[in-house]
Amino acid sequence: MKNVKGVNVKNVKGVRPLLLKKGSDPFYGQAGFTMIEIIAVLVIVGILAAVAASRMMDTRSVEESARVDAIKAHLRYAQARAMGEGRPWGVHVTADSYYLFRGTNESGNEVLFPGENSLMVQAGSGFFSGTPLTVTFDAYGSPGDNTLTLVTSGGAITITRNTGYIP
Repeated sequence: MKNVKGVNVKNVKGVRPLLLKKGSDPFYGQAGFTMIEIIAVLVIVGILAAVAASRMMDTRSVEESARVDAIKAHLRYAQARAMGEGRPWGVHVTADSYYLFRGTNESGNEVLFPGENSLMVQAGSGFFSGTPLTVTFDAYGSPGDNTLTLVTSGGAITITRNTGYIP
């Protein structure tokens, strides 16, 4: 008998000799994949690559969502400053930009937002829809008796009446 992996099959009690002849091994001749299996895998990989590429190319919705989050943070900043100083602070919004002001919305009361280089923060052409809006927070952080809605191309921003809650 032959040695199989260093074991003399003849001398091992209760073990039949391995049948390694052609026709006796069920996996004889199957050394790879069929052409249909290879094509199926390539089609699946191609579909996944196309989906991934389209997700990477369209970043507009992500950018708009980030802009909306930044505007919400700036509104919350104005609210926190009003409550901290005990006097009105606010944000004035135009069609494509906005700015922070202290006291009343008059020329000369504009203040820089933290991290900004300009008094006017550019949001992008046509980002805000509707007429210009001024949001003024009082010493309690309230925007007043009316709920305010700021409509943007990235979604609506709501400032709840009396509480000033910005979801």
